[in-house]
Amino acid sequence: MTPGRRDHLLPSFNSPASAKLGRLLESAYDKGGGASLQQEELPREIIDGLATTAVSSTSEEYDPPRVWFQRDEDKRQNDEFTRKVDEMVTELKRLVRERRTEHEHRVAESAEREARMARDMDSLESENSNILEALKQELGSEDALSTVIGKLQIRQRQGSESVAQLEKRKAKLESELRRRQQVIAEKRAVLEEQASKNQPEVEFFERNMGLSMVGGGHGDSLTFVFTLISVTEPLRPFSLTVDLSQREYRVTKCMPNVDGLQAHVDWVNKSRDFFEFLKRARREFVEHYHNESL
Repeated sequence: MTPGRRDHLLPSFNSPASAKLGRLLESAYDKGGGASLQQEELPREIIDGLATTAVSSTSEEYDPPRVWFQRDEDKRQNDEFTRKVDEMVTELKRLVRERRTEHEHRVAESAEREARMARDMDSLESENSNILEALKQELGSEDALSTVIGKLQIRQRQGSESVAQLEKRKAKLESELRRRQQVIAEKRAVLEEQASKNQPEVEFFERNMGLSMVGGGHGDSLTFVFTLISVTEPLRPFSLTVDLSQREYRVTKCMPNVDGLQAHVDWVNKSRDFFEFLKRARREFVEHYHNESL
């Protein structure tokens, strides 16, 4: 090797300027807690100061070798080193800008997330308030509903008792109705039997005494109409209506009214001779007509 000649590239941080740049970078990272460039951001003022100091140091503090025949090579190597330092500073600024942009983006996202969380919290608080109010109203409604249900249950029990009483009364009335229907049926059977036995007499009365029978208009009543009472007015009707629904006969209507008819009613209820009662009633009508004619 020729004395004073450099056959190899100048290593990094070998000149006074590069050594100073290394010391500045080491000092900057020591201030930042020893973190790497990929992990933490350097403050902008430190990066700008590093770039300015590195550029000025490269041209001012570097003392190239004094050997005259190495001047061109040293200048080339210095230029190459300066270029690399400039590229390093540019890359460093780019990384700082990216980290700053990423940091601003994260800050904006964090602020948006906090604002969204604040809105969600407000919405949840409002929803909780509405839920609490609805629960209060439901509790009030449940109390009112419980009161109404209690009253309805009381009314249901009272209604059940009333239904039981009504069922007993219904059963009693049905029993009484069956008894009365049986009594009426027995009376009707007796009357039908009596009518069948007395049919010849009835026909005699209708033919010779002008007696006819029609319905009384309600219940078990019969109306007996007498004609041929008067010679001058043979078609003039004389009638009486007898209630046959009870065991005791009862005259409910008499046209015209005769005074002695009640005595004959008392007699027939004892004797049970109904056709004799009709004969006596006709005699009362005849006597009443003759008294009218006087």
